[in-house]
Amino acid sequence: MLVGEQFWCGSTMVLSAAARSVWAKSTDEVGGWLPLWQHMDDAGDIAGALFDVWLPANVVALFVDQFGGDRMLARSAMQFLAGSHDLGKATPAFAVQHVGLAQVMREHGLYMPTGKSGLVDRHVAHHAVASHHLLVGWLVGNGWPKNVARTWGAILGGHHGVPPDADSEKAARPSEVPDLYGRDTWSAVQRELVERVVGRVGLRARLDRLAEVSLSAPFQVLATALVIVSDWIASNQDLLPYHHGRLPEVTADQGRVRQALARLQLPCPWAPRPPVGDRESFFAARFRLPAGARPRPVQEAACEVAEAMTEPGLLVVEAPMGEGKTEAALAAAEILAARWGAGGVLVALPTQATTDAMFTRVVDWLDGMKAAGCHVGGSIVLGHGRARFNRLYEGLLPAGRLRQVGCDERDGDGPDHAVAAHSWLAGRKKALLANFAVATIDQLLFAGLKARHLMLRHLALAGKVVMIDEIHAYDAYMNSYLLKVLTWLGAYRVPVVTLSATLPVEQRRALLAAYQSGSGSDAVATSDETTYPALTWTRGNSTTTRAVPASGRSTSVALNSLPDDLDHLVSLLCDTLAEGGTALVVRNTVRRVLAAAQRLEQEFPGEVSVTHARFIVADRLRKDTELLDRFGSPQRSTHRPWRHIVVASQVVEQSLDVDFDLLVTDLAPIDLVLQRVGRVHRHQRDRPARLRHACVYVTGADFDASPPQLDPAAERYVYGRYPLLRAAAVLVGHFGSTVDLPGDIAPLVQLAYGAGDIGPAEWQEAIATAREQWSDRTARREQRAHDFQLAGPTRPGKAIVGWLSAGVGETDDDAQGQGQVRDGAPSLEVLLVCRDADGQWRTPGWLADQGRSPIPCEKTPPNDLAEVMAACALRLPLTFSNAAAEEELWQATPPAWEQSPLIYRLPVLVVDEDGWGRITDRRIRYSQERGLEVFDDAG
Repeated sequence: MLVGEQFWCGSTMVLSAAARSVWAKSTDEVGGWLPLWQHMDDAGDIAGALFDVWLPANVVALFVDQFGGDRMLARSAMQFLAGSHDLGKATPAFAVQHVGLAQVMREHGLYMPTGKSGLVDRHVAHHAVASHHLLVGWLVGNGWPKNVARTWGAILGGHHGVPPDADSEKAARPSEVPDLYGRDTWSAVQRELVERVVGRVGLRARLDRLAEVSLSAPFQVLATALVIVSDWIASNQDLLPYHHGRLPEVTADQGRVRQALARLQLPCPWAPRPPVGDRESFFAARFRLPAGARPRPVQEAACEVAEAMTEPGLLVVEAPMGEGKTEAALAAAEILAARWGAGGVLVALPTQATTDAMFTRVVDWLDGMKAAGCHVGGSIVLGHGRARFNRLYEGLLPAGRLRQVGCDERDGDGPDHAVAAHSWLAGRKKALLANFAVATIDQLLFAGLKARHLMLRHLALAGKVVMIDEIHAYDAYMNSYLLKVLTWLGAYRVPVVTLSATLPVEQRRALLAAYQSGSGSDAVATSDETTYPALTWTRGNSTTTRAVPASGRSTSVALNSLPDDLDHLVSLLCDTLAEGGTALVVRNTVRRVLAAAQRLEQEFPGEVSVTHARFIVADRLRKDTELLDRFGSPQRSTHRPWRHIVVASQVVEQSLDVDFDLLVTDLAPIDLVLQRVGRVHRHQRDRPARLRHACVYVTGADFDASPPQLDPAAERYVYGRYPLLRAAAVLVGHFGSTVDLPGDIAPLVQLAYGAGDIGPAEWQEAIATAREQWSDRTARREQRAHDFQLAGPTRPGKAIVGWLSAGVGETDDDAQGQGQVRDGAPSLEVLLVCRDADGQWRTPGWLADQGRSPIPCEKTPPNDLAEVMAACALRLPLTFSNAAAEEELWQATPPAWEQSPLIYRLPVLVVDEDGWGRITDRRIRYSQERGLEVFDDAG
């Protein structure tokens, strides 16, 4: 069922001419207008309809629990709140804004000055905070305790995205600014309007009961979000047309909202059924396994735990790379959603590249569900700043029109999919309200950041199962936000599944405790915490760990050190690749990637490729596809090269299913080294004789020194000295021998991240000094993370007044927005354009679509060209994250480009036909083979 097919509307009441004349919205002086009573009716009716068929069952249950299990009372309360949300527009402070409509109101006895200048301080009582005060005053006048009334009023006060804080609430009191609220007839009209809402939703006889309800903070947040959504729909003139008469008659037109919602066609929540039949059939249907394939032990265990959990909770899945954790988590998510009424799934990942790869897998999973006869029908969103360049996602999003979702037909010859991307839910603030979301971790972390309209993000999360991949991959700053978000997810009783190949004990404890804190439980210590592979989950204030048998897939990896110079690297690869084979060389910095690639290209011409983060969007997408096509699973990489070397930065270490014969990696924290090791001998396949046994070489440090001499950039700017020394202390004991996967994963990780002394005696002083510096830096980062971080849920009955005080304003998924939840200065993004010999700006010539297209400088590029230009977005290194570089780039950017919604945020970087350019006093060069290079000399 889609929203719009049913809703309920109560009785109506006659309004005075004065009350009928109050306006809520208008187009212009002579155009249409919307009476306030009509807008309030619409919003209340919409809230009732959304409650019935749009909100997921678990969110409805949270609302209903607040009212002792009385569903109709909860529904009526939501209609009342949505219907009252704009009560503050029945004030002189608001009404005086429209000259013509204000005059009509004066003629009906509602006095106000003749112009806005007569109420110079009207901003003090903005209509949202005025709604808050008017509702609180009315409720108190009906015998409610003021503290209870404020919890209801705060919901109205926050319907523009930010609840009032203590100062603005105090400044806007009617006793402080009576002229802004009006007297006499104004007071009567305000009472009429709120009492009309009470009557329509059938609450007159139940007000005394509501006065006894202590609204929780989670309820207030989610109720505010529902009011916002109801208001936005009710304000859409295309859906609910304005009136053109002066004083339309008061009616209870049920068809008005029904028709609007039927046209909008919001998707109803996903409602999966518990799996039936044997596990093999279930996995074969969902993930299209080959005949005879059986789920792996971690997949079986994840389903069994999901079926046995006694309440929604946090499930931590730890298993080696390549064990099918993603499929295990998606299967568990389906079971958890069926059990607890979640209406969708959010999958969060570390990077845009891993998110794009996961998006395809999630769509395939949903398509498998549909093929098995399950109703999926819903909407999906790809949540990151470059989503529009994902061809699969763009194919699911019809542009420029409202479209029914949940319908399996598609236009054209493209494949049928179980989901579509709903255009109304494609906006930045509404996107995560789609049933399914695959997003970068930033989109989840934003739920812990004090920002406008945060309650919409909380509503989106509260109705889903949340799945977090690579949970180990986030630093102290990001973890601080993650723990806060988990606390709120616990308060909303959201099922959460986290995945990791390698997770330190202390980090696992912190994740579990944060969730339990939100759910109202005090965490107690767990037992058997070093089991691996394992599943750990919350059970009230305790946790349970279950050991999982290995799948039988194991790899013995020979581990050696390699001197950190290019001669040794070349010599090693010439020897090991003499009979063919593929090698992955992972460097910690782009500078080291490019230096190694340049030297290797001399020895292996045409057999070296480069991938890192400093490519334009179009080239990054191409390179990711080439990686998977050439070095992916046997099913995908059917034309694997005889010999090839990929030199890469950290972009290959997470969530990309690539498989190489040999690995050379820079020293990194132990969990990341193991992630990289997971890219060697990942699949069963024939390999050259010299490479039939997995072998890894660790470089990026001088291991002959004691303690090792580290790469300065990795030590200072990337990982820090302490985790690198701890990783080295663990690894040196294995040089010249082997590491067994998965058996050695957990012991290595716990040893490196434990508190005990490790490594030779002569290292201890250096490690102790590094530990002290690391601890101080971590504490400073965590403190900095708290500056704009949301507080945890407050006690029931406390109003969310001030909930978002001192916030950051708006959040976004560009580099600036990511900088709010990621430590360090946000990197600057630019648009790369090429200047030909005649001075004409053009798109790069190698682009498959519209390469060498002329770019106008005096006018706004058309949208089709702007799309191509946006695909040339390039993230600069942090060396250019300064005011001088930004000012120079913006000075070169044509002002007319600011009118393009696709590129207006990005300054231009101009290079010549050979890719050469300059930023401040530094030369740069861009090529499709090597990406962006920065040269120290200014020649």
